Parts: sequence; C-alpha cells; structure tokens
Amino acid sequence: MISIPPPIEPPTRQSMNRQSMMASPFASMRKLIVDEFEIQKSVLTEDLLVWKHGCSKKELEFREQIRGFEEDLLSNAFLTKLNTTIAHRMSSCKESTEYYESNPDLKEYTLEKELDRIPYTVITTDGKRQLTKSDEIREYVATETKEEEEKHSILYRAANQSIFADVIVALTCSDGLVRPQLHAGTFVDKCSITVDLSKKDPHVRATCFVNVSIPDAEGHRLSMASVLVSIFYCPCKEQLRSGIMHLLPHKRLTDEEVAGAARSLAH
Repeated sequence: MISIPPPIEPPTRQSMNRQSMMASPFASMRKLIVDEFEIQKSVLTEDLLVWKHGCSKKELEFREQIRGFEEDLLSNAFLTKLNTTIAHRMSSCKESTEYYESNPDLKEYTLEKELDRIPYTVITTDGKRQLTKSDEIREYVATETKEEEEKHSILYRAANQSIFADVIVALTCSDGLVRPQLHAGTFVDKCSITVDLSKKDPHVRATCFVNVSIPDAEGHRLSMASVLVSIFYCPCKEQLRSGIMHLLPHKRLTDEEVAGAARSLAH
C-alpha cells in the first residue's frame, strides 16, 4: 500500500517574516564587510599613489587640477564656455554707466595717467581727425564746448583699464579662466583704446590681452594662457558688449614644473 504524504502548506507571512529577520543580520553584516573592504582598497590605492610619486595626497590633487586646466585650455568648447560666462556674469550697461557717473575723477585719471602708457585713438566729432598723441588728445578735450564735455565725459571716464575689470571678475571661478584654487593671477598688456566721437552715438572700443599664470616652486609665475578681450561701450544706446576673441594656450608645463607648482599650492 502506497502512503501519500500530506500536502505541504505554503509558508505563512509570519514564517516568512521570521526567516527574513534571521537572514537580515547576516545580510547586513556582509554589506558592512564589503563596504569596509572597498574603503580600505580605496585608501590603499591612494597611499600607493602617494608612495609612488613621493608627495602628499594634496599635492597629487593639485597636479591633477593643473593638468585638467591645461586640457580645458586646449578644448575648442572652452572658449564658447568662457564667452557664455561673460554674458551671464558681466555688469549691465546701465550698471556700468552708473559706476562711471559716480566716479568723475576717472576722466582725469584717463587724461593724466593712462594716455602716457596705453595707445589711444580719439576720432574727433567731425570725423576728420584721428588723434593718437597724448598732448593732442589733452588739448582737444580741453577745448570741447560745454555741451560736448557733458556728452563725452562718461566716455573719457570709461576709457582706461577699469573697463576690463568686470571681464576679469566674470572669468574668475573654479572652472573658469582665472581659478582661485590654483592661486591664478592676471596681468593686462597690449591694451588699445579708441574713443569715437564722430558718430551720432559716440562710443569706446577697447582691446587687451589678459595673461593668466599660476605660482611655481621658486616664487615666480608659470604662464598658462593669454586671451584677447574686446569691449564695446556705447552709453547713449545702452550697449555694452564684451567677449574673448582669441584664446592662446601657452606651452604645456613639464612634469617638474607641475610638481613644483603643486608643492607650492599645497603648502
């Protein structure tokens, strides 16, 4: 006679919960062990890199950032990104005009200081002359009528290196052209400023090279790049346009230069 076993009852929710509670501690323990293993693996990998390069973890991070900066400078998309940043972060024409209106001394600064160190061109109101000599420009400005002086004064106040300040501020950010975390510095050279008074809407055009550098191990600077900046300012039409025309990456740094710069930045 064949005996038939009783049917197997499906597990109840209570029994499943008991099994889950029994398995849960083991699963949690396994996860903790795996997580700890991954952490230790990461630490050992970092320690190995530090040992291999003979420097601190912080120095290695700066080396990576410097090389990353160089890669950005070589990217075709970086110039577009910088110009987009300028467009979003620059002061408006109205804000710039308010600044120059509240700083009348900038006109004297332009005429007494900047004229002797920056190439200027002033196109006269009749459009017949282009003045480039400092004395000629000063004499022309001094003989303007009261109406002309009121109309042109704001342009003379803007026609100096202050007109480039907003662009440099706009380019200063962690992923921009001037990177504070790398102690990046700038200096401006090869400026050229034209004050065009001949048109119905007088304006200022200004160009310059902004040069970017980072510190090296000897207290000097390592050149990273130069950009040609162009600015158009026409207050009567409320137009202020700024942009980078060219981006010129400098020679790639040697491994020794990068190591020295990273060491300087880490201490």
